[in-house]
Amino acid sequence: MPQPTSIDLSSEDFIRDPYPAYRQLQAAGAPQWLPHVDRTGTEGIWLFSHYRDVARILRDTQDISKDLSKLVPAGQVTAFDRMLLNLDPPEHTRLRAMIAPLFGVRRIANMEAEIADNVATLIARIEPGKTVDFMAEFAVALPLGVVARIIGVPSRDMPRLRVWTDHLISGFDSARSSDEARSRLVTSLGELTQYLLELIAADNAPEGSLIAHLSELRADLDEPDTEETLGLCILMVLAGHETTVNLLGSGLLCLLRFPDQAQRLRDDPAMMNTAVDEMLRFESPLQRGTYRITQGRYKVGGVVLEPGQQVSAVIGAANRDPDEFPDPDVFDVGRRPNRHLAFGKGVHKCLGERLARAEARIAFGQLLARFGEIEMVDEAPCWQDKTLFRGLRSLAVRFRE
Repeated sequence: MPQPTSIDLSSEDFIRDPYPAYRQLQAAGAPQWLPHVDRTGTEGIWLFSHYRDVARILRDTQDISKDLSKLVPAGQVTAFDRMLLNLDPPEHTRLRAMIAPLFGVRRIANMEAEIADNVATLIARIEPGKTVDFMAEFAVALPLGVVARIIGVPSRDMPRLRVWTDHLISGFDSARSSDEARSRLVTSLGELTQYLLELIAADNAPEGSLIAHLSELRADLDEPDTEETLGLCILMVLAGHETTVNLLGSGLLCLLRFPDQAQRLRDDPAMMNTAVDEMLRFESPLQRGTYRITQGRYKVGGVVLEPGQQVSAVIGAANRDPDEFPDPDVFDVGRRPNRHLAFGKGVHKCLGERLARAEARIAFGQLLARFGEIEMVDEAPCWQDKTLFRGLRSLAVRFRE
């Protein structure tokens, strides 16, 4: 049995600031073993933190599998286990191709005017000089509204889906999960599944939405089937807003903590694209890659892993690797090059990347143009109690003219 890492990913210190621990992981010079309780039967996970290793693992579809259903006991496979994130090519390729048009360049460009209107509406509700929770009033509200439209979910139901999503992410977080969290996961997954199945069966989703699009494909091509449709919808509920919520919250926090960089953006709004990339690198919304397991003996990071061992690409650490990023702990809105891994790499790279970038670019552009000063009220913002994702639970700020 490998010796477990001395780094405590479940500690409050790690939740507040994981980067000292990531530096320890990288200084160790070899992947570190994190024991965990997992329903697939694996007893722990290898943590890879160097950029070169993380990039390789994220790209690999030959020697590493993401097919979670292969290891889940018979009769316990859920729609979550069969969603896009947990599949290998060619099945992954087939299903991804079905929904890719919804996130193409032209489709996202056509959505930008609507996103801008939504941002303007949320900004209009902010009272200058009054303390507001940016997360609740803006960072959560914007992506929830956008993803509701994309999926075909009534906007009034999105807060309920947000709660289910929170329970799922917490329950699957092996570093922080508990019996209570895993129980909530089972309940929430059941409720979310039933809710989405009813929407799919109703067959009255808005034109152009994900559910309507998949229904049309099923009528024309006899695929995807109901289970595959459900898996694609669950993916969008989970991934469609969580990363963008975290990007908006952490992005604003970066600008507050580095006011000189915020001023650079005010002086030169054309830097917004590189600024968003730096936000994604500096506080990566997804800190560790999703489930992966070796298919055979696998050499990476100077070690040889046996078949059936779980590996984790620690994206949050890789995006602060000094071998790839000079002065990695410096937030620089003009950083070039910036080959961060926040959206993954290879065939599993995030489909919603363009959408998340558009929401952030439009949101920060309007916020900086509308308010001459943004003041952080709490010096110690409240982070979510998660290690797979990194995002704020609340952020008290004051916007001034």
